[in-house]
Amino acid sequence: MSEGRPTDAYRCGQLYAALETLQLLADIGSRALGRADTQENAARRPRTHMTEPLIMVGRSLHSARLRGRAAAAGAVFRMIPDLLPAARDLPGSQDAGQCEEFARGRRDQLEVIGKETAAL
Repeated sequence: MSEGRPTDAYRCGQLYAALETLQLLADIGSRALGRADTQENAARRPRTHMTEPLIMVGRSLHSARLRGRAAAAGAVFRMIPDLLPAARDLPGSQDAGQCEEFARGRRDQLEVIGKETAAL
């Protein structure tokens, strides 16, 4: 993070955690975002691997609601605007240092999500 502000790489990791959690709550497809290889690919090329799940966030929210997980999914959904990177688009590619920031952002956000949704 630079000067106390999260980097776009860190924010992408946070956003990834939210999208991954929504897919898990929605039980959509194979929950591809939860796979280690998908996480690594998204860390290297966020735009390529995160754009479609971001576009499909409404579907994930609706599917989670249908499965009785509306409260948790709603809490995660409301986090998303604050997790979007400052840049207009998701980064096209990231170097090794940025991939580490991505991973740290993901871990940190999964912890936040766990605390926020534990009682729901």
